[in-house]
Amino acid sequence: MIGIDVGGTNTDAAVVSEEIFTIKLPNELGLGRVLEELSKHVDLKSERLVISTSIALNFVISKFNEIKTLILLIPGPGLNYSNYGVVLKGCVNHRGDVVEDIDKDEVRRALNGRYNNVAIASKFSVRNPKLEEDVKCIALEKFKEEEIALSYPIGILNYPLRINTTVLNAKIKKTIFELTNLIKKYVDRFYYYKGDGGIIPYELALQNPSLLYNSSPAAVAFGAYYLTREENCLVIDIGGTSTDFVPLKNGKPKIVEKAEIAGMKTAIRCVDSFSIPFGGDSVVRNGKLMPERLDKPIAFGGKYFTLTDALNCIGYEIGNYKASREAGKEIFRDLNDFEVVVDQFLSNVADLIKQTEYDKIVGAGYLAPMLIPEIAKRANVSYKIPKHCEAVNAIGVAVSKVSLSLYARYDTTTGRAVYNGKVEKCPFGMGTIPDDDEIVKSAIDKLISLAKEFGEEDIGDVRVLYFNSYAVVRGGIRRGKIADVIVQIEPGIRNG
Repeated sequence: MIGIDVGGTNTDAAVVSEEIFTIKLPNELGLGRVLEELSKHVDLKSERLVISTSIALNFVISKFNEIKTLILLIPGPGLNYSNYGVVLKGCVNHRGDVVEDIDKDEVRRALNGRYNNVAIASKFSVRNPKLEEDVKCIALEKFKEEEIALSYPIGILNYPLRINTTVLNAKIKKTIFELTNLIKKYVDRFYYYKGDGGIIPYELALQNPSLLYNSSPAAVAFGAYYLTREENCLVIDIGGTSTDFVPLKNGKPKIVEKAEIAGMKTAIRCVDSFSIPFGGDSVVRNGKLMPERLDKPIAFGGKYFTLTDALNCIGYEIGNYKASREAGKEIFRDLNDFEVVVDQFLSNVADLIKQTEYDKIVGAGYLAPMLIPEIAKRANVSYKIPKHCEAVNAIGVAVSKVSLSLYARYDTTTGRAVYNGKVEKCPFGMGTIPDDDEIVKSAIDKLISLAKEFGEEDIGDVRVLYFNSYAVVRGGIRRGKIADVIVQIEPGIRNG
């Protein structure tokens, strides 16, 4: 099992079998270099490869308003969504029937203007995506496939949340397409790591790339549990750009629903975590540690004096520690000045730990062995630093299992079933009224079959996230049943 996590400063890779082998390279060398290094040790084409990256999405958030998105909406009659985007003619009703087609000329007029990408959202597209697909066909006259995002793969009914998430997907989709094409130069099949700790085939990430949000903290959580089996603790990942805090309860991280991104509520589910903008590469200026990264530490060939360099000046030997100490002479005259910088970081982290309910911490990251013992002492908690702590994130990526979600809509009055926006024949007979348990079982069976199509046998627990059903009555006679169900293979680590 091979996992790669692209962090803010470095890219970590791990090969997990009977033994664990890890690689850490600076991001400036590129993901291609990491894949080349891995190929010297394993056959990438015959092993399972999983990639975790939040970098592309974080970049989009930082440049959110600079990336111009055309938002095309098909809410149907009687609903005013003009404050969200351009409202188009057309309507899919709550049953999934197309009751009004789009106006192709209207769509073409809406496409006039200078935009980087297009987000298309129809109100009931999760029950029938035809109108979204029709608008997309016209949008392809001006935009490329990777510049167009549809809402139905998001798989929830809540229309405003689906609109916001589609906008986010439109802004990030091209970047994920380019990353996917790069990876496919080295391997035909691979997976992406989601922000809730599960993995999905890359094809699904291309349809809904916002699923990758907050994937690095999720990877740290599952990697820490895999290496330590500590079920209740606070995982602290000291990176180059930031330090992440991820709580673990009963061996799993807490999940946040409807995450807010760039001031918008979205349909994203992701691991709950918090962070501070300080890490090993944080710059020291005017005697203080600053919340910014400008380059690598001087110890690794950078131009700016950092927390890592300050550690070298008080006795540690990280990288080219002599270069750190020479640079330090020009910044501070007294050893105590370096200790003040390090103390700033240690106190900041320890104070945050004290505000949580945890009495045990697990350290992750390259600097964990040097800093976690003192942090634990100041916070008055116990600690554990696992072997391979420098690549806990990549290990978590490698050992996690496939976690797919399925939104299913069953309508026995029309004989239709819809699975993640794709219309198929209903497994229940026309006019029948199946039990709720039968409906849930059908959805779970469909989800498991989808996972097996992607080669996953270690399915584990399947959770029902949502269920609603009602009988259709006409003329006092029950004519059939309609049901909505959302099921998910729960994220977790593989058994093998």
